[in-house]
Amino acid sequence: MTSRKHMPAITVGEDPFERGLKHGQQFAADVAANVETYLLRFEASGLPRAEALEEALRWQRAMESQNAEYAEEMLGLAKGSEQSAAAIALLNARYEIAFMIFGKDARKQEQATSETDGCTTFGLLSDVTADGHTWLGQNWDWIAGVHQRTLVLRIQRKNKPSLVCMTEAGIVGGKMGVNELGIGLVENGLASHLDGCNPYQKPFHMRCREVLDADCYANALSPIVATKRTCSANFVIGGAQGEIIDLETSPNHVSYLLPQQGIVTHSNHFLGNGHGDSQMEKVSPGTLFRAARMRRLLEKGGRAIDVATMTAAMSDHFSFPHALCRHPDPKQAPAKQTMTTGAVLIDLELRTMHVADGPPCEFSFVAHPVS
Repeated sequence: MTSRKHMPAITVGEDPFERGLKHGQQFAADVAANVETYLLRFEASGLPRAEALEEALRWQRAMESQNAEYAEEMLGLAKGSEQSAAAIALLNARYEIAFMIFGKDARKQEQATSETDGCTTFGLLSDVTADGHTWLGQNWDWIAGVHQRTLVLRIQRKNKPSLVCMTEAGIVGGKMGVNELGIGLVENGLASHLDGCNPYQKPFHMRCREVLDADCYANALSPIVATKRTCSANFVIGGAQGEIIDLETSPNHVSYLLPQQGIVTHSNHFLGNGHGDSQMEKVSPGTLFRAARMRRLLEKGGRAIDVATMTAAMSDHFSFPHALCRHPDPKQAPAKQTMTTGAVLIDLELRTMHVADGPPCEFSFVAHPVS
């Protein structure tokens, strides 16, 4: 694969099938590569590819009943990329399939072979930022094989808010993003021993899209809290004019973290109670220091935290390669290696997402406004 300096962007419009079709056509090679990456990753933890695709079809049927527009965009993506519906469903349900595997790995205590990471996030209220804006940030630590198989997706429309988000080629629901109303999202993977007790609930990536589809801040919270979940996850949802809530979720419970002294940070273990046994720290012990370290590094900016302070914190290499700025560990099997596959800084007042196409120590941030 040819290394690129910046993440490519695509702008799509109102019709969901056409959105998916354009996405699939433009990024067909990356979609195919992501399908193969996940099938190999699942196989590495004992899930054969035929079984993974069968599971994906079960998720497809569930998604069709949960959000018809999302499912229609998936169909367009399948056609445009010349992939099967099962392959595209596999990508769009990959969070649930992957984190069920990671939870099983944790219960088997496979630290030597299964370590994974799932992001460090932060939110900054306007009273601690140099420009008086509300900011969200995330280092997205994930499977190294997905690096540079990603894109910035901009949706311009009138029937719902326009938005810009970062996503993996083949996934409809962008993870990190902001919409034209200044509603923004970053998130973390979590795992509880209760994961899987509510099968085929609305999947993670669909919830992410629905947050960014929201027409006001209150409605942006609804996709996270309104229904039970199959797998655990953490969502940091911010609003322009200074509001941030961190929602820790497990299958049957939600707990809430608010900024302290204007800052909230999170990694991949539960901080709230009522979620069952937290699993990720058993296979990814670095989560135990990352959120606290991110806070301390941001606090160096005092009450005038600027982009340089944010970028320096996100580029920190303490505990390298398992650091805030993550790099592949050569001691791990290739299919299981992880890294900071992308990073974002979101200015909610300006409705702009700044994106680095890999570890922020190596890749510069590029601005992507909603419009």
